[in-house]
Amino acid sequence: MSVKIKWQIFTAETRSDGTWRSNSPTLEELLNVMASPDRIKERTTDIEDSMARLAIRGLPYFKITEVTSGNKREKTVLKNLSESDVSINRQVKPTEDVLGMFG
Repeated sequence: MSVKIKWQIFTAETRSDGTWRSNSPTLEELLNVMASPDRIKERTTDIEDSMARLAIRGLPYFKITEVTSGNKREKTVLKNLSESDVSINRQVKPTEDVLGMFG
């Protein structure tokens, strides 16, 4: 499975090894710190989905845009996510200044 997030020109995608890939090296580094599997406290059946939800919790401008599932590589485009769908570590604080961080 792979989950993509996006905000303006910035995109990032989860990898099966628990890391992030991004079009911005700075964003990739930030996500690998703030939305790594180590930060997820609840049990989960889908670590990549939980990583993406943790990322958008900390970076509120970002949205989950695509979920690609397992071996079939079927794409599901997400339109809306409700707050009740988010099951992540509630201790993560939103990043205060997102602009200018992803140079």
